[in-house]
Amino acid sequence: MAKRQKLAIIDAHALIHRAYHALPPMSTEEGVPTNAVYGFTTMLLKMIATLKPTHVIAAFDMKGPTFRHEKYADYKAHRKVTPDDLIVQFDIVRDVVRAFSIPIFEKQGFEADDIIGTLVKKLEETIPIVVVTGDMDTLQLVSDRTSVFTLKRGISDTVLYTPELVKEKYGFDPQYIPDYKGLAGDPSDNIKGVAGIGAKTAKDLVGAYGPLENIFKHAEELPARAQKMIIGHEEDALFSRQLAVIHQDVPVDIVLDDALFVAYDEKRVREVFQHLGFRSLINRLPKSQDGFQPTLGLSNGEEVALPAGYKIALSSDEQLDLQETLKHSGVIAFDTETDGLGGRTSPIIGMSFAAHVDSKIRAWYVPVDATSVLAWKEFLEDSRILKTGHNLKYDMEVLAQSGIHLQGIVFDTMLASYLLRPGVRSYGMDDLAEEYLGYTPIPITDLIGSGKNQKSMRDVPLPELARYAAEDADVSLRLYDFFLPKLQEEKLADVLREIEIPLVEVLVHMEITGVALDEKVLKKLSRKVTDRISIIEQQIWSHAGSQFNIDSPKQLRDILFQTLQLPTVGIKKTQSGFSTAADELEKLMDAHPIVALLSEYRELSKLKNTYLDALPPMIEPKTGRVYATFNQTIAATGRLSSSNPNLQNIPIRSEFGQEIRRAFVARQGFVLVKADYSQLELRIAAHVAQDEKFLAAFRAGEDIHKSTAAWVFSVPVSEVTDDMRRQAKTLNFGVLYGMGAQSFARTAKVSVEEARSFIDRYQMQYSGITKCIQKTIDDARAYGYVETMFGRRRYIPEIQSNNPAIRAGAERAAFNFPIQGAEADILKKAMIALHARICEAYAASAIVLTVHDELVCEVRAGDAAQFARDMKAIMEGVIVLDAPLIADVGIGKNWGDIQGVA
Repeated sequence: MAKRQKLAIIDAHALIHRAYHALPPMSTEEGVPTNAVYGFTTMLLKMIATLKPTHVIAAFDMKGPTFRHEKYADYKAHRKVTPDDLIVQFDIVRDVVRAFSIPIFEKQGFEADDIIGTLVKKLEETIPIVVVTGDMDTLQLVSDRTSVFTLKRGISDTVLYTPELVKEKYGFDPQYIPDYKGLAGDPSDNIKGVAGIGAKTAKDLVGAYGPLENIFKHAEELPARAQKMIIGHEEDALFSRQLAVIHQDVPVDIVLDDALFVAYDEKRVREVFQHLGFRSLINRLPKSQDGFQPTLGLSNGEEVALPAGYKIALSSDEQLDLQETLKHSGVIAFDTETDGLGGRTSPIIGMSFAAHVDSKIRAWYVPVDATSVLAWKEFLEDSRILKTGHNLKYDMEVLAQSGIHLQGIVFDTMLASYLLRPGVRSYGMDDLAEEYLGYTPIPITDLIGSGKNQKSMRDVPLPELARYAAEDADVSLRLYDFFLPKLQEEKLADVLREIEIPLVEVLVHMEITGVALDEKVLKKLSRKVTDRISIIEQQIWSHAGSQFNIDSPKQLRDILFQTLQLPTVGIKKTQSGFSTAADELEKLMDAHPIVALLSEYRELSKLKNTYLDALPPMIEPKTGRVYATFNQTIAATGRLSSSNPNLQNIPIRSEFGQEIRRAFVARQGFVLVKADYSQLELRIAAHVAQDEKFLAAFRAGEDIHKSTAAWVFSVPVSEVTDDMRRQAKTLNFGVLYGMGAQSFARTAKVSVEEARSFIDRYQMQYSGITKCIQKTIDDARAYGYVETMFGRRRYIPEIQSNNPAIRAGAERAAFNFPIQGAEADILKKAMIALHARICEAYAASAIVLTVHDELVCEVRAGDAAQFARDMKAIMEGVIVLDAPLIADVGIGKNWGDIQGVA
């Protein structure tokens, strides 16, 4: 059967701009910027895979003014000058497009939209068309023969606009989009529209009356406010519409067969990708001659049938045979299917496996429940059977419900992809399959739907469920095959094997255990904070001279900078006016008493909303505990984070922050034992930099901040005041993380001149630190990455940026990472060692919390003293640094009242 024809017309400039602003800076080994090229190419491949066009055309803008500029000098006049690091990427994108043998259309004096409109007019009766774009201007072209495939956000969230969807979104048919813009304007193009008419009014008017002429005809029927805006301003609306209309008469010639997307120089494309460093995209290339084919070769037909190589193991004999096959198949992929999203609580309904058998990947689905899965207990707990998977922490928690302790884990593709590219937004298996394997897995919504119509996984027919589950295991094994050599090549395999994989078991235990919360403490504190917020509100309104919505940035901005006339020098300005963000208000702390009140108001409001009112509903009634999720793949530095609830941002030193900690308690007969690394970052810095003065102070057990203060202020240590120590502490951490003189001056409350003097003397005193910072930055520039003492890496292509602000941020990140990354690794190694000791000698105990450099354990009261000694020894001995590690240990009934022990 012949493939149905479809033409994709790419709005190249729109996609390039979207990609540039959506992705962080990237560059080739020679330092040529490539983030826009990478994003465009990713979208091109996604479009080909999703739409499967038979014909493809790319439309570009050309430099210089268009006919719209001749009509309206201010057309797009407000747009910022195109950055240099974007300009150089346009021609590279053209090279990519040409490599795919995609014809390029561009015409001096016209925009890409006009070329697209002309091509649509010429061709839509001959072939169905999809316009691929990054903006909404082309929606006016949508018809029964033409749709628009556009991006909702970023470069991966897409929507296909048909006439019905346009009408659903706007309330009128696509051809009236220019009339809508004639009223509402278009800020992105500096089209003014009619003053006072916003998007909602414009939609209502066009939806009710259609074109502008009909609106004018019925103007006297409109509400008084709309009449006032319309009558007398018809010319503004008509002129704005004229600018918004896509012209469909650009003098271009097209032979449709020239746009056939069947044959291209695959070798040339591969060479282009290799040169640009887009190696991960090579596996996603469509096959020349026969269009885009899924990498896995699975059936994509409408009939639900298991692809070749997929089987269901139903009977006990079939499952025993499968176990024997898997035992002799090397590393196998494993996944669970559940009727829900929570690993700790969702019931298991099946398992899937994949393995290399006779040089091919085979996959199986095994339907089970919480009881029948026990037939697999011995197999799953056999550490000699090596297993990989994707986010195995989830699967371990699912199995734990049935008392099964999954062992033999040697790999996790989610963790592997994170180590290779830390800081990426998503490490979901579907995203990785699409990016690295060029394959789009079956969406879960295809099985269970979404929203009100979503059904249970138990209700999915077995063949559909089996295919979906087996595909997950299949993809997981292919990702293992892809990532393993990458990890070895980048020397990251040890980090995965020695830190991240062993940590998974620790986190599983923590998430299953949870931590006890005293709801009464939270409710009492909530009332107290609410009363304090009310008092602060009154004080703020008193200073302002009127009541206003303190949470409204606009109203607050008006009060601060218009009513109170606070200085605006050095305050960042946004599109809507001067910023009222916390960092900006900090600069005004001495300008007016209202600023300190605002800071306290915001802190207390955040505590109330994030913790005091949010935590009680999270407490499980049966256990009195909350069960946070600990995330390994969020922070680019390797630090752990927590969610549901997020426990990382509870203020440490504030009175209310300490009171919140008192709500975290030990269960009956137990206590909390806490250990906190002392000045871990500075000790790592001293070790890495081999700064003799820093090392000497730590070896002597001195207070490093007092030692620094004594040198900077030229006084004996005995005469260092608390204020001097505070400034020295700011200096120690500030210099380490690239704080400039102005920031230090503001934080330490000294003049900029004093701040520069402090920093200069500091860098002279601790010259080893200064030299180490510069060497790390130089190495990052030379090699493109930095790494911790344990081998964890972070790639920093932004360090080659031509943009000074981006480059400066990259330089700070370059030195931060070896310190913060090592800090994270040390804490993780301590958690692994401590958990092993707990399993060995303290079976009833558990690590329940980790926040920054701190671990909190719930321990049987009678074991607490010895446990504290063991915990201190483990944490201090996890690695030997030239600046010895110190862990401060304490015991208490709640987290806030823990008392230190020797």
